[in-house]
Amino acid sequence: MSMARGRAPRRRSTLPPVLRDWRAGAGLLALVVAVVVAIVALGGGGSDDGPPATAAARLAPADALAYVHVSTDGERGGVQRALAAARRMGIEQTLRDQLSGLLGSGSGAAPVDFERDVRPWLGDEAALALTRGSGGTAGSLLLLSMTDEAGARDFLSRTAGPARRSAYRGTATASYGNGTVSAFVDGFLAIGQSDTVRGAIERADGGDDGPASGDGDAQGGVVGSLADDPTYQRATADQPDGRVLDAYASVEGVRLLLAPQGGPLGLVGALLDQQGLKATALALTAGDRQARVQVRAVLDPRDRREPPTFTPTLTRSVPLNALAYLGFPGLERAAPLLLGLGGLGGSGSGAAGAAGGAAGALGGDTATLVREAGRLLASSGVSFTRDVLPLFGSEVAVVVVDAGRGVPGIALLARVRDPAATAAGLRRLEPAVARLFAPAGGAAPAFGDAKIGGFAARRLRADGGVELDYALRGDTLALSTSAAALAAVVRPSGAISDNPDYGAVIPDSQSKLTSIVFFDLSQLLRLFEPLGLTSDSGLGADLQRIRAVGLTSMSGEAQTTAELTFEIS
Repeated sequence: MSMARGRAPRRRSTLPPVLRDWRAGAGLLALVVAVVVAIVALGGGGSDDGPPATAAARLAPADALAYVHVSTDGERGGVQRALAAARRMGIEQTLRDQLSGLLGSGSGAAPVDFERDVRPWLGDEAALALTRGSGGTAGSLLLLSMTDEAGARDFLSRTAGPARRSAYRGTATASYGNGTVSAFVDGFLAIGQSDTVRGAIERADGGDDGPASGDGDAQGGVVGSLADDPTYQRATADQPDGRVLDAYASVEGVRLLLAPQGGPLGLVGALLDQQGLKATALALTAGDRQARVQVRAVLDPRDRREPPTFTPTLTRSVPLNALAYLGFPGLERAAPLLLGLGGLGGSGSGAAGAAGGAAGALGGDTATLVREAGRLLASSGVSFTRDVLPLFGSEVAVVVVDAGRGVPGIALLARVRDPAATAAGLRRLEPAVARLFAPAGGAAPAFGDAKIGGFAARRLRADGGVELDYALRGDTLALSTSAAALAAVVRPSGAISDNPDYGAVIPDSQSKLTSIVFFDLSQLLRLFEPLGLTSDSGLGADLQRIRAVGLTSMSGEAQTTAELTFEIS
C-alpha cells in the first residue's frame, strides 16, 4: 500500500546517507569493500580465479564522473586473497563495523546483522556511479546485485522507513523522505536520486523512448550505458582477471572530484591529471603479502606532447635505509612534490622559519612561495627555464631520510651532464637565490664554503634556522635544507636497490619510466609516533602492517600505465 506524501518525513530514512553529495565516493567505497570482507568471512571457500561479474556497468551512465565496482563473489580466488590481506592488516573488523554503521539505523536501533539481513540476497557485485548533479551536489547510483529479490525487498521494508510508491516505465519505484529513490532493475537493487534511478531503468529497457508511467515522463534523451562507452572500454581493457575492485573516472571526474581536494586525494588528482587526459581506470588485486593497483590513463594523442622518460641511475646515491625515494625525468616533475614536502621536517630542518622573504613561506602557502620566488629571481635577471632547469639534467630524485632526533630531512639529487658547467652556473645563481632568504627590510645572507659528509659543499644560513646546502659529487648534484640529509646522500650507507622492501614493491627491470616512487612506511611511521599514528588501534595499527609502498609509471602515445604495490607484513 502506498504511503501518504505527508507522512514520510516523520521518520528519518536510514538508507545510506552517503548518497547525498560529493563525499559519496569515500563512504560508499568503505561500504562496498566492507561487503567484500563480510561476505567472504561469512561463507564461500572456493578458488575460482575467473574475472569478476561486470553487469553493473550496463546500468551505469556513460557520462558518469566516477564509477567504483567491487566483486562480492566469495567463491572467487581474488576475493579470497583480498580477505586474507585484510585479515593480515587487521582491518577486517574495522570494515565490518563500517558496514554495520552505513547499513544500520541512525536512530539508535540495533545494527544490521549482515549474515541475516544482507548476505542471503546479495549477489556477486556492487557498484557506485557518481554523476554531475545540480549545484554542488553530485548525483549517485548504487547498484547491488541480487540472488533473492524478495529478500532485498524485505530488507528495505524493515530498514528504510516509509516510502511513496510509484512506477517508471513499468518498473516499481520507492521514494523516501531524504530524497533517495530505490528500484529493482535487471537483477540489481538500484538506490540513488530520481534521475539516476530512472536512467538505470531506461538503460535496462534498451534505451528506447517509450512512454513513461506513474510519476512523470522522461526528461531529455536517454544516456547510454557506461559499458558501451569507447573511452571506458579502452581504459578498462586487459584489467587483471583476479581483481577485487576496479574504478573509473572521466577527465571531469578527476578534475572535479579529486584535484580540488587536499591531502592524499588532491595529490592523486594532480598525478592523474595530465595534458590530453580523457579518462583513467584502476584495478586492485591482492596476494598473500602484496596488494597491487594498476592504473591506466587514456590520452588524446592530438592534445598532448610525449613526456620525458628516464632509466633510474641515482638509486646508488639513495641510502639503503631511506624513508622515501621518488624519481623523475627532470626538475619540472619533481618541483611541485618537493615544495609540497617542504614543511615535513619543521623549522629544525630549515623547511620553515622566521625569515621574512619567500623562504618564510616554505612549508606553508606553496602558491605564495612560488609567486614570490619567481618575482625575486626575475628581478635578478634569472630565468627558471633558461638558467635553472638545465642545471638539473635529465634525472632527478627526491629523497627523505632520518635527519636525526626524529626529524625527516629532504634532499634533491640530480644527474648532471657537465659537472664543471653546473658548478659555475650554481655559483652565478647564488646571489639571486640568497635574496629569497632575506628578512624583511634586511640584507640577504650569503653562501659560504662548508664540509658536509667529507665533501666540499656550499652553505647558506639565514635567520630563523633556515638553511640551504648543496654539493657536487662527480656527476651528481645534491641539494637540501638539512646538512644531515645532504650528508646521507653524498656519502650513502648502502644503496636503496639493496633494500629487500624496495625490491618487493619495485620491479627489477626499469627503463623509460615517467616516475618511480618508494615509501618505507614502517620507518616513516616510527618518526611520526608523537602524532599518535603508531597507536595499537585504528588507522595506526592498520598502517603498521604495510611495510612498504612502491609505484612505477610509464607513458605511451595514447595511454599511460602505472602500478602501485603494497607490501603487507
